[in-house]
Amino acid sequence: MVGASVAQAQIGWDFCIDPANTAPRSADYGINAIQTTLFGCSVGVSGTTTYGGANGPCYNPALTANIRGRYGFFYGSEGSAQTSFDDNLILTMGMPFEPMGTFGYATTVEDGTRTLFGANAISLAFVGESDHYMIHESTNGNVHVRMQVDILGDAARIQWTLTNTDTTNTHTVGLWTGHWLAMLSNEPDATGAMQSHTLAPNFGVFSKLGYTVVPGIKPPFTDRRFERALDPATFPQWVNFVFGQTTAYGMRIENGATEATLDLSGQSETEEANELALGKHFFLMGGDGADATFPDVMLPDTRFDDETGYIQKYNESSVVPGGARTIVQYVRSTWGYSNYAKPYSVVVDGPKLLAADPSGVNGLTPNEFTIRVWVDNTRGFSTVDREVPLNDVKVRLVLPTGLELVPGESIQKIIPVVSPRDASYVEWQVVADGQTFGDLQYQAVVDPIPGPKKTINGSITIAATPRLNLVAGANLITTPFTFLDSSWEAILGLNTPSDFQAFDWSSQQNGYLVSASAQRAAGTWILSDVDYGSMALTGSPTTPNDASTGAPLIQLKSGWNLVGNPYNYAFPLGQIVGVSGANPTQSFTWAELVAQGFVSGALGYWDAGTQSYKYLQGVDAKLEPNRGYWVYVFTVQDLTISWPPIYQEFLPGSQRSVGQTWTQSDKQWRLQLVARNNSSLDDQNFVGVAKSTADARTLRILEPPMGPTQKVGVSVEGTIDGRPTRMAQALSDTAGRQEWKVLVDVKEAGPVTLTWPNVSTTPRTLRYRIEDVATGASRDLRQTSGYTFTMNEPGTREFRVQVDTGSVARAVIGNVVVARPGRDGNAPFTINYTLSTDATTTVRILSGAGKEIFTVSRGRADRAGENTVTWALRDNANVAVAPGTYRVEILAETAGGDRVRKIIPLNVVR
Repeated sequence: MVGASVAQAQIGWDFCIDPANTAPRSADYGINAIQTTLFGCSVGVSGTTTYGGANGPCYNPALTANIRGRYGFFYGSEGSAQTSFDDNLILTMGMPFEPMGTFGYATTVEDGTRTLFGANAISLAFVGESDHYMIHESTNGNVHVRMQVDILGDAARIQWTLTNTDTTNTHTVGLWTGHWLAMLSNEPDATGAMQSHTLAPNFGVFSKLGYTVVPGIKPPFTDRRFERALDPATFPQWVNFVFGQTTAYGMRIENGATEATLDLSGQSETEEANELALGKHFFLMGGDGADATFPDVMLPDTRFDDETGYIQKYNESSVVPGGARTIVQYVRSTWGYSNYAKPYSVVVDGPKLLAADPSGVNGLTPNEFTIRVWVDNTRGFSTVDREVPLNDVKVRLVLPTGLELVPGESIQKIIPVVSPRDASYVEWQVVADGQTFGDLQYQAVVDPIPGPKKTINGSITIAATPRLNLVAGANLITTPFTFLDSSWEAILGLNTPSDFQAFDWSSQQNGYLVSASAQRAAGTWILSDVDYGSMALTGSPTTPNDASTGAPLIQLKSGWNLVGNPYNYAFPLGQIVGVSGANPTQSFTWAELVAQGFVSGALGYWDAGTQSYKYLQGVDAKLEPNRGYWVYVFTVQDLTISWPPIYQEFLPGSQRSVGQTWTQSDKQWRLQLVARNNSSLDDQNFVGVAKSTADARTLRILEPPMGPTQKVGVSVEGTIDGRPTRMAQALSDTAGRQEWKVLVDVKEAGPVTLTWPNVSTTPRTLRYRIEDVATGASRDLRQTSGYTFTMNEPGTREFRVQVDTGSVARAVIGNVVVARPGRDGNAPFTINYTLSTDATTTVRILSGAGKEIFTVSRGRADRAGENTVTWALRDNANVAVAPGTYRVEILAETAGGDRVRKIIPLNVVR
């Protein structure tokens, strides 16, 4: 389907005006508003508005307040394609025509003094003919303020230009902005009353508590302050203020760069907020009718969700005379996957959640569903004297396994033309197979003429249905369902041990035991010789009804534990709360449990496709359904885990109203070590350097017990709390020369290859060397891609991995001495040589004519100083060489690519 945008008027909080009041707005009342089909913004220019009166509505007594400089946000006539609930949804109090008092405003900060934008006259106010934008200007002290609002797709882009008008003095200049979230839906409830996202008993609407979503933590509903300087790793890059958990439509504020705000070169113009305060509007922003400058009062342990307000703060920075500071913010919808980079915007609208529903198609709802892609030709090609339509706009939908187009739909659709300052869309009907679950990623690729092409990533969280995917080999699983018959034979419909084997982990015995039945929240190994694929579970599975209250507590023992997500929805690791027997007087968040050393910050899980371990860590990382996880407890005492309720947005039936990505740099880097033999591999192992001691502790990953079918494993030996420990990731907190002891455990005889595939991503100033302790063989990791050794029987091979810093010097080979002991004609030659710097060397024996006779060593990582090799007077076929004159060739190459060769004669006398 192809559609076009049409703007229309909407009702809003102006229903609070007393119908008997014939002049609720002052004579000089003036406001500018711009909107598209998807989003809108209003900014007050002058005058006042009066709400209520002796008999209301909304306020008694009447509330009269200024609108000058105040602003707020609302949806357009079409919200998400998934519902009509959010059409014309009001987001902030007073919208769309009365952004008054302390409903939504900004203050500049000059040398520590805050001044309301609008305290002085608006000296310039207009709505541009080009694009969808408006500009308002005013002056506060020595700061001239220019506020430009652009509506792009489903967002408002707000650009603040703060100019120092002082001709002689430098001033520090900052900005605070904030709003009262008071959502108002034009879709009535079952009783016919309008629905509001704020408690307002005298407002004459059906009101409810708000719901705030902050990534990585439980949705907060008591006053909360986030400061980037104190905790930059967990400072939220965005916050969603939504109508409710099930109806999760609302307003998102961006606190920094996100994928939506990246330009085509990967950069973002969005300014990083330094602080975010969440609290009750009255105390944060001031009384409704006031000309306030953010009292910023927070009350400890009190609810704000009946009157949700926020403040975004941008700290002061120096601005020279005549200079300016620019701050760009984005406020947008919560449902769109978007990109606003010039010259056009794209908004992708798909459901965020497919919930489990036995009566739905393939056990899910909504299923089938709509994915809509909007293309908005605004801001790049929409200037009135330089208009360029987007022609032949090809839009292609790329779906993952588990999602498919309904019959009759085509992968690519075309919008013939998108005119300047207009938006159009295409949409598809899609169905989920009910077998694939978790966060499924899809893409919309938009390719217009004249371009450029854009690719937008979207995600749909799909609940697990009563199925399990079993492959041939090892499977580390759990199941969130309860069964009338919980034996594995009944659940899988298979026989044991002929069809499969099942094992649980015993923390007390530190080993595997045969598993007879499924246990909720516990991980189990299922070993199969057959690839069964996605199996429907039998045994009468039912979904427990505790997703909104929390699953039963579990106790983890000291050492390794196998756990599983007790729900059929994923949830962030950071939402777990625990109580340690080592400190049973209080509970701790997951981040606090890790920081205090009660539990390892990384969980290991088994990748059935590669038959090897993978890891997750960080408060945003999600525990997926049907997957078992290794958790390590450091304390001797038990650790009690409290599973969080499911706070997933759009979860059906909810009555609640309440992604550490590693980046290589000079300050933090890690080297990957991969081991593989003929039947197995272990690829998620790292050594490196973290930015701080706290990061090194938090990011360490312990090596779980080897899987039942695993034949090779890599670990780094270290010490934690005085105990020897094997780790999959060991990071140092100091730069400079480092050395790690690396162990390779092998369960079957044969060749094993070690590789280091990401060495090219580490800082170029680092030099790496690996040494096989058993043979003394060494390799320069930048000069070779791997090292192969042979195990004659199962066992453990020890290696040393070393890293040095500093520039690479030019290689010089000197002091070559060739000798053999005594007069024995069969005694081997010892070849000693010195190197001016670390280098990869190859030593060969050549004939007098220069033909290779024997390779003594190839690609060996030698240290600066003296090095030694031995030749046993045999050729490459292991045949003794004849007496005569030969040559010793030594070739050395540094990490910087510098190569040097030296050749000396050698006489063989029998």
